[in-house]
Amino acid sequence: MPVDTTPLADRVEAGISRQRSLSDQTIPIEGYYSVYLYKHLEDKWYTLAENKKNLLTNGGRDLFHAQCYTNVSAGTRGGGCIAVTSDATAPAATDTVLTGEISTNGLARADATTKTHGAGTNSTLIEHEWTASGTHNNVQKCGLFNATSSGTLTHTGTFTTASLISGDKLKVSYTLNLG
Repeated sequence: MPVDTTPLADRVEAGISRQRSLSDQTIPIEGYYSVYLYKHLEDKWYTLAENKKNLLTNGGRDLFHAQCYTNVSAGTRGGGCIAVTSDATAPAATDTVLTGEISTNGLARADATTKTHGAGTNSTLIEHEWTASGTHNNVQKCGLFNATSSGTLTHTGTFTTASLISGDKLKVSYTLNLG
């Protein structure tokens, strides 16, 4: 077997260059959401969006990197609070708030009731179900935050417009994968 006579410094630099080229490759952080509407007078569930790819915001990506890699202080939480709105504006990676976020009649932002992650898997389920206590028209966008008020918007997406009356239910389910 031939001996590698390349100087050590050159071999180290080649290894660093190879690592740089690997780190420049973009591996997406993807997730999907589903939204369902229960019309209590009909006793029937309707699908408004199912397994629709969500948009990870720039702030959300930064938060996840801090959560997973750079945050050294205790107490910072992940994006497990869900909110909805009737705002029709298309989601953008630069979004920092959920414009017109609903805060009344049973659809206020909530700490998700389901947060599950299977050890050794690349998937987390964040899910919440609300029961409307009043009328809501044109509900059509959802978002994940890392706090029950204010906080960082980490994911957002739109779904088929829903109108609810008191007693109707709305369920949002995010399935998240980290690259």
